[in-house]
Amino acid sequence: MKLDQLATRLHAKSRNEVIRNAIKEYTEQMLDTRIIEVREVTVEEAAKLIDNYLSDNPGKHYVSELAEELGIELGTAFRAAQKLMDSGAVKKRRVTK
Repeated sequence: MKLDQLATRLHAKSRNEVIRNAIKEYTEQMLDTRIIEVREVTVEEAAKLIDNYLSDNPGKHYVSELAEELGIELGTAFRAAQKLMDSGAVKKRRVTK
C-alpha cells in the first residue's frame, strides 16, 4: 500500500503517524491561507482607492499588492495605476536586483 511505502520513506512509526502529520500540515496551511474578496469597482474608483492608500502608506508598492490589499481586480488595479501615473499623481519606479 502506498501509505506504508510513504511511512517507510518518511521514517514514520506507522501509517497513522503519516496521516496525523498530513492532517496537521493541511490544517496549518488552511489556517494560514488568506481569502481575498475582490469587489467590482470602476477604474476611477480604483484610482481613488489606490491614491488614498498611498497617501496613508507612502513608499514603494507593487500594483499586485495594492490590488490584494484593497480587494480590486488585478486588471482594474493596473489600469488605475496607469491612470495615476499618467496624471503624475504617482511615479513608476523600476525594480532593480
